[in-house]
Amino acid sequence: MKNSLKYIAYSVITMTGVVASTGTMAADGTGNASAQIQQAISITEDTAMDFGNTAVDASGGTVTISTAGAVSGPAGYTFSGSPAAGAFTASGDASTAVTISFTNGSLTGPGTAMTLNNFTHDAGGTPTTDGSGDLAFNVGGDLVVNAAQASGAYAGTYTVTVNY
Repeated sequence: MKNSLKYIAYSVITMTGVVASTGTMAADGTGNASAQIQQAISITEDTAMDFGNTAVDASGGTVTISTAGAVSGPAGYTFSGSPAAGAFTASGDASTAVTISFTNGSLTGPGTAMTLNNFTHDAGGTPTTDGSGDLAFNVGGDLVVNAAQASGAYAGTYTVTVNY
C-alpha cells in the first residue's frame, strides 16, 4: 500500500506538471487597427513668376514681387513690362489641410546668377484643399540683383512643395 500511495502521488504531481505546461493559463485578445489612405498630391504651375523688365543701377539690391504681381525694389530701379506672380494649383484629397514650403532657386543668364528666395504665398495661415481637392495659390518672392549685374535675359527655377 505504501508503494501504491507513492505511485499515485507521483502520478498526480506528474499530471499537474503536464496540465500546467500545456498552456491552460493562456488567453487570447483582439487588437484593433485602422488606416487613412490619402491620394498623392500633384502640383501644377499655372503661371510662371515674371519680374518683368527691371532697370537697375550699379549697386545691386533686392527686387520683390508680391503674390498679387506688384514689383518693387531699391530707389533708382525702374520696372516695366508685364510682371506676374507665380500661380499654382495643388490637387489631392478634398477638404484637407496642407503645408506649402519653398526651396530657393536662381536665375542664370549672361551675368552672375541671381538668387530667388524669401517666398510667400496667398493660401493663408492654414491652407486647405477645397471640396474638390484643389488649392489654387499665388507665389511671390525676392530676386537678389548683384552689383554691376550684366543686362540680358535670365531664367531659372525654384521648388514649391505641398504636403499633407
